[in-house]
Amino acid sequence: MPPAADSARILIVEDEFLVAMSIEETVRNLGHEVVGPVGELPSAMRLAESEALSGAILDVHLQHGERVYPVVKILRRRRVPLVLTTAYRDTEIDPDCAGEMLLRKPFDQAELEQCIAWLVHPPAVAESRSHVP
Repeated sequence: MPPAADSARILIVEDEFLVAMSIEETVRNLGHEVVGPVGELPSAMRLAESEALSGAILDVHLQHGERVYPVVKILRRRRVPLVLTTAYRDTEIDPDCAGEMLLRKPFDQAELEQCIAWLVHPPAVAESRSHVP
């Protein structure tokens, strides 16, 4: 389905090919435009800085032991809502990012769609950060 005129632009940062393709397919099927996906930090930072974005889905742990936190900082500065994905425990997430929306791997289609809906229509700031069940 091509993006609608009012579609969101969602950045996908994910280094696992199959996971990235699954997220990309879901974003597109919901009528939104995909930026990326990218799986390494320099490209993710460049896109986060330069692209018009409505939201982002970011894998915490990237290639070569890189972490996505510099991208988070760019997106926060730009006031772009984001969701972090990880298979790791909460204790392995930078405390500065502990309050961000978190999507646990492996996630199912309904959880992913819920996160995309949240990115496209984020609630008030006080209610915005939590874990996806």
